[in-house]
Amino acid sequence: MRAALLRNYGTPLDIQEVDIEEPKRGEVLIRVSATGLCHSDVNVFQGHTPAELPVVAGHEIAGVVEQVGEGVSNFQVGDKVVASFIQPCGKCRNCVAGRENLCETFIANRLKGTALDGSYRLRSKDGTPLRAYMGGGFAEYAILPETSLAKVPDNLDLKKAAVLGCAGLTAYGAVVLSGHVEPGENVVVIGAGGVGLSIIQLLRSIGAGEVILVDVIDWKLEKGKEMGATVILNSLKINVKDYVASKGGVDVVVECAGRPETVELALELVRVGGRVVLVGIPPANSSVSVRPASLVRRGVTILTNHGGRPRTDLPRLIEMSRTGKYSPEALITGEYRLEEINEAVSALLEGRVLRTLIVP
Repeated sequence: MRAALLRNYGTPLDIQEVDIEEPKRGEVLIRVSATGLCHSDVNVFQGHTPAELPVVAGHEIAGVVEQVGEGVSNFQVGDKVVASFIQPCGKCRNCVAGRENLCETFIANRLKGTALDGSYRLRSKDGTPLRAYMGGGFAEYAILPETSLAKVPDNLDLKKAAVLGCAGLTAYGAVVLSGHVEPGENVVVIGAGGVGLSIIQLLRSIGAGEVILVDVIDWKLEKGKEMGATVILNSLKINVKDYVASKGGVDVVVECAGRPETVELALELVRVGGRVVLVGIPPANSSVSVRPASLVRRGVTILTNHGGRPRTDLPRLIEMSRTGKYSPEALITGEYRLEEINEAVSALLEGRVLRTLIVP
C-alpha cells in the first residue's frame, strides 16, 4: 500500500509503498477513506513531538472495515467507522476505572509507534519496521484496535466524519469531561482551529452563556462567530485581558492554541473561583511562568484534557452529529490527495485552512 512516510524531522513526507500485516487479535484493518490533518501531526513532522522514526502519522481516520482479527465481535467487514486518536487497551487501571482516554498502555506506546502489544504492523519493502503514530492514517490502510472505533451512520458523510476522532472528541472531553461547563456559564476559548471551533459548537449546544473566541486570524474568528461564538477578539488588535477584565472575568477558559504565552493568558483571564482547561499541546520542551500565590488566592482550578473516552463519548458525539447539534462538515476547508500532503501541511502552517482531509 502507499503511505506518507516521515524519515527525518523537518523534511517533506515521502510517499512510498510499504507492507501492512494482517490484523491480530482484537484489531481491525481499515481501508482509509480520509484522514484529517491536525496540528498534532505537524508537531511530529517538525520534531516538537519526538515520535520515533521512520513513522507514518495521521490519527483522524475514517474508513471501511476490510478485515477483522480474532476475537473482534463489534465490527464486521463493510462497516463504516471512525477511529479515535486514543486506542484504549481496556485492561489497565485507568481503562477499568472508566478513564480510557488516559489508557496507560496506549500512552506508553504512543511515541514508539507500536500496536498495543508493543509490536509493529508496518514494514518497508526491505523489511524494516515502520512506526504508526496514533493510527498511521496517512496511508491507504490502517490497523487499529476495535476499542478505538465507532460505527458511522449512513446519514453522516464518512470522509468528513474523520474529524470526530480528534477535533470533535477532544472538544467533547474539554467541555464535558474536564470543564464540566454548565448552561449559562461564560467561557473564553483561545484558538480558532479545529478543536477550538468544535468547542464553540458544543458550548452552543449545551447552552453556555457568553462565548468569547480569541485568535489572531480574522477569517477563522468569523467562522467561529458563524458556529456560535457571541464575541470574537483578534488579540493582535484588541487587548484581550482588558476586555475580559471589564466583564469581571469568565467562569471557564479553554486554551486550545498550544502556546506558552496563551496558556499564561488563560490563567489571567479566568475569574476568582473559575476553571482553566488546557487542551492545546505546546512543544514537548516548552514551559510557562505562573504565579502560584495568585492562583491559590483566587481559587483557580487548572484542569487538563486528553480527549474523550472512545467507547463512551465517541458514539455520543456521533449521535450529536447525526441530530445536527455538532457539525464536523463545518470544520473542513479542503481536501488533498495523499500525494499532496506536503502542500496540505504548508497550508495549515500558513493559517489558510482549518481541517483538511487527506484522501488516499
